[in-house]
Amino acid sequence: MLEEVDFELSLIHRDEINVAYILNLLVNLKNLPPEEAKKRQKAILDLLAGELQLRSKRKLIEAFIEENLPKLKPDDNVITEFESYWTQQRQNAFVQLCSDEKIEPAQFEKLLQTYAFANRLPRDQEIVESLSFKPKILERKSILDRVGEKIQAFINTYVEGVGGSV
Repeated sequence: MLEEVDFELSLIHRDEINVAYILNLLVNLKNLPPEEAKKRQKAILDLLAGELQLRSKRKLIEAFIEENLPKLKPDDNVITEFESYWTQQRQNAFVQLCSDEKIEPAQFEKLLQTYAFANRLPRDQEIVESLSFKPKILERKSILDRVGEKIQAFINTYVEGVGGSV
């Protein structure tokens, strides 16, 4: 009972909740009796639901908790498994975005590297240069807005606030 209170307080008093923090909570679930693990898992999911910083990552983290966490063996490393899961999901989203918007993968990677180093979203001209086609003048603004929003969503989900663990 005292341990449960400490767990709840750690959630309440935590100033910065990021992916690394959630992972640390998940690591602790492995050694608990199933009933206690279920209660704490629900508390973690509730925490995710209320955390604005993790909104874009919520679906992925919840899917990992619900689908992958139960399949882990006792000697599996939760953090390593999550990193593998996250990398696969990021790669799938990368390929899907490139395919959907006709972005050259090497150019998209360059845009992501620019974001990582300069901490700025791609400029319109950089987006145009990353496309595998030249947008018509009349379509250019709508294409740039749409692609720019998708790139920003990708960054919000897979780049920002991951906490250095992934």
